[in-house]
Amino acid sequence: MLPAVRLSARSLRALLGAVGLLTGIALAPAAAHAQQAAELHGPVLDKIRETGTIVLGYRESALPFSFADNRAQPAGYAVDLCLRAAHAAKEALGLKDIKVRWMPLTPQNRIPAVNNGLVDLDCAPNTNTLERQKQVAFSVSHYVSTVRMLVRADSGIRSFEDLRNKTVVTSAGSTGDRHVRRLKSQHGFNDVYAKDHGESFLLLETGRAQAFVMDDVLLAGLRARAKNPADFVIVGPALSVEQNALMMSKADPAWKQLVDRTLAKVYSGPDILALQKRWFQQPIGERGINLALAPSSEVREAWKHPSDAVTE
Repeated sequence: MLPAVRLSARSLRALLGAVGLLTGIALAPAAAHAQQAAELHGPVLDKIRETGTIVLGYRESALPFSFADNRAQPAGYAVDLCLRAAHAAKEALGLKDIKVRWMPLTPQNRIPAVNNGLVDLDCAPNTNTLERQKQVAFSVSHYVSTVRMLVRADSGIRSFEDLRNKTVVTSAGSTGDRHVRRLKSQHGFNDVYAKDHGESFLLLETGRAQAFVMDDVLLAGLRARAKNPADFVIVGPALSVEQNALMMSKADPAWKQLVDRTLAKVYSGPDILALQKRWFQQPIGERGINLALAPSSEVREAWKHPSDAVTE
């Protein structure tokens, strides 16, 4: 039998104090996290907290940023970034789990979907513009591209001067849309507006349009998916430099801050180069589509110095 240990009242108080201190130290991080989660408020964050669900928008034909894969599931570079934001929301709000619901969007309906609360974050190569900032908020840029045009290799078209009396297509509501409208009278071409990038490319592929104006990375992705990619070339001057970003509601600055912080953390580590390699420099899907695009100096600068500034 172990001998009884007698503690004086003073020793007992000291022991209890030490135990209380250790308990307080152990609970402090948890309490701080719970307090931080309670302080995160806004329309989007409150909805995610209450429902345990986040709704993410995506494109069905914006490879490699956002597209439907061979199983008709959302995939791509911007999709992966959104999934990291969803995980960050789960952690920040102290949720045991978070359910992700996906909603296919087009360039035309994406802004209304965000403003009406149908989606919490749009996972696509949305171009951040001053005009759009009046309606929605953008994350720090996740990529940088330029607007050019895709034509048939044997068309003889190499610049906008070659488009007189020809038909130019772009996706309604896209950045290419404003350039096509702006240049139409100057270069004397006919314009047509498709519902999404897949339909725009189909019009080019079937000869109903002779040029397709859009972000060069998206054009490269559509060309790579063609039956014979060598039939198409990207030509013409860069009409603008596009800061591509995730898109969300202006009504929840705390949600934007969380998304921006998450992206900045991804950019600062090896994860971003792994994502770049996976979606831009390796075969994608069963067809093994490979854009073979290394990150430009502008893209690396966007990762090095995360910003939601507009370059127009």
